[in-house]
Amino acid sequence: MFLTNNEVVRLTGRHRRTQQKQVLEALGIVYIENGIDELVISKTHVERVLSDNTQRGIETGPNFNALRSV
Repeated sequence: MFLTNNEVVRLTGRHRRTQQKQVLEALGIVYIENGIDELVISKTHVERVLSDNTQRGIETGPNFNALRSV
């Protein structure tokens, strides 16, 4: 139903929440933050976004140029 913390790290390649949020936003993945400072991300949404990007030929990896400004 929702990505685990380990899955979020694997998806974003980042351990820090602020950096994870930047990567998710760059990918167009919607998330919410719960009361204990965790990112809540729907697995279905991630699959849909990544498959749509792949079908359109859009790069689905992290935007390293955006991350360099951090």
